[in-house]
Amino acid sequence: MEFHTVSPDKVISGYVVNATATYAEALEHFFPLIGRLDMQRDPLQTRFYSRLEDDIVRGCVMPPITIALIHRMSDETAASIENAAKYISDHIHHGFVLDGIQRLTTLERASRKAEFNSCRPIHVSFVLTDSRDRLLYRMITLNNGQRPMSARHQIEVLADSFFDFGALDINLITEKGAGRVRASSSFKKGDFVKGYVAYLSNSVNIDNQKIIEEKMDELIASRIIESDIPTTNIEFSDVVELVNFLSEDPELGIWLRVQNNFIGFCVGIKSSLHAIESATLGEFAAAVRTFEAAFSSINVSKVNLGKLRRELVSKFIGNYGELKELEEYALLDRITDWI
Repeated sequence: MEFHTVSPDKVISGYVVNATATYAEALEHFFPLIGRLDMQRDPLQTRFYSRLEDDIVRGCVMPPITIALIHRMSDETAASIENAAKYISDHIHHGFVLDGIQRLTTLERASRKAEFNSCRPIHVSFVLTDSRDRLLYRMITLNNGQRPMSARHQIEVLADSFFDFGALDINLITEKGAGRVRASSSFKKGDFVKGYVAYLSNSVNIDNQKIIEEKMDELIASRIIESDIPTTNIEFSDVVELVNFLSEDPELGIWLRVQNNFIGFCVGIKSSLHAIESATLGEFAAAVRTFEAAFSSINVSKVNLGKLRRELVSKFIGNYGELKELEEYALLDRITDWI
């Protein structure tokens, strides 16, 4: 590969390195990255990609692709094109395809044809950042509006790859796995992804059945793009570590594994991460018990209980520092102001 420029990206606190590779190098180093993901967008057998396959063989220049890498290099190291190039070359197998899955799939199909020229150039941008949230933000800004891969699908695709649960006590299981085993101490992967979507979009309203799914996906993507991800000092990995710590208390573990509680928690925690990190397990568990006692006084026949629980948990967690000392009826009084 030939590396040309390295430029700081102030939005994602990272760098963009522009390079040129050959089709052969792309097939060797970039195409396998698609297989790293637990799920991926299915190859599209459209007229456009069939035509692109023929054009590649005829000698067109492949449209640029974008590869991302989680990096922890110093600014001085990353600012050097030589150092950035060495880092990319050494760590390319850990990369993610941010933009160009279909093009790489089409390139692989084209490579099976006799007339294919593996020496043709392909332009590639490498996005380097140590923030998983900002990297996902950039992925959504690149792909928003494309089909069939929605913002929620992109988040689900990358959730397992982004977060290393090996050092934590959190277990993620699929819906199919939950049906096969007793998994009372595990998070359902679908619930975890919903929590991440809620965190990124800063909204508990992420699966409104009254809105067409396609429009809901567009709404979520727009919320993520408009959120404060590029400026926040909190990463979702911090939230995961906190959930891991809180789950040491069996009562809190059960409470957090309730989908609506977890979604509300993931939205509210942005405002109170440090306050809850400073609390002991006993203090936080006592505050949650008080919240549940106050919540139990709500007339369930008058509200959408699931939606309300998400919203109130979000507000309670977001204002934890202010509300943690309140007794049941004082907290109930505050809750009625939010309903």
